[in-house]
Amino acid sequence: MRFFLQHMRANRDGMLIMLGIQGGLFLLGVLIVLGINAGLNDERDYAAIGSMMALMGTAFGSLARGHGAPVRYRMAVSMGCTRRSYLLADPLVTALNTLAGVGTAWVLNKLELWFYSVLYRGWELNFEIFTVLAWWTAEWWVWIVFIGGVCAVDFCLGALQLRYGAKGFALVWFPLCFGPGVITNSVQAMQRGSTSLLARLGEGMVFVAGLLPPAAWGGVGAAAVLAAVAFSARCYLRAEVRM
Repeated sequence: MRFFLQHMRANRDGMLIMLGIQGGLFLLGVLIVLGINAGLNDERDYAAIGSMMALMGTAFGSLARGHGAPVRYRMAVSMGCTRRSYLLADPLVTALNTLAGVGTAWVLNKLELWFYSVLYRGWELNFEIFTVLAWWTAEWWVWIVFIGGVCAVDFCLGALQLRYGAKGFALVWFPLCFGPGVITNSVQAMQRGSTSLLARLGEGMVFVAGLLPPAAWGGVGAAAVLAAVAFSARCYLRAEVRM
């Protein structure tokens, strides 16, 4: 417990940086809404883009902690922390950062909706990210899976960089950034009946997804996550620390 509090204090700058990124993305999103409604939007509606971007900042800010894991790890061990204590404390700090980021995004969301309700009286709210999340995360276990998933990915990203350097980090980081967009565009191209490479990729993904029922794929995913976490823990426990 003592080391956890020390580790949290030592890494408080990471949370402050994440919150600053959230604030910047929030302001950018609000400016985008103001610009669109001022010159492009012919309908009397708006979307809470600012808080949506702030929530994205939470996810990327929490995952990006893995980039600094080698420095945090070597500093903690060189100052007398055991490797196992670090493996317990650092994911907890990631979880707290994620919770703080989600809470901040929620507060910014309320502020953004109030601002638009004053500025656009009589207009309709077209899209609000926390309304979607309230429906999607109605079950408490969804939040546990989400936060646990963020911690697991951050943990694995740090281990890959510790073991293989920046190339190991990039091997996972770039697919996380661009993979969702590629998957979405591939499936959409397939549904349009396109013959492009993206459409072929979409057909292949749909075929693979149909090989097993959803519950079986969930089991495969859980096993893959556990294997990745175990491999990452092994990387941390065997990493060389130069004093």
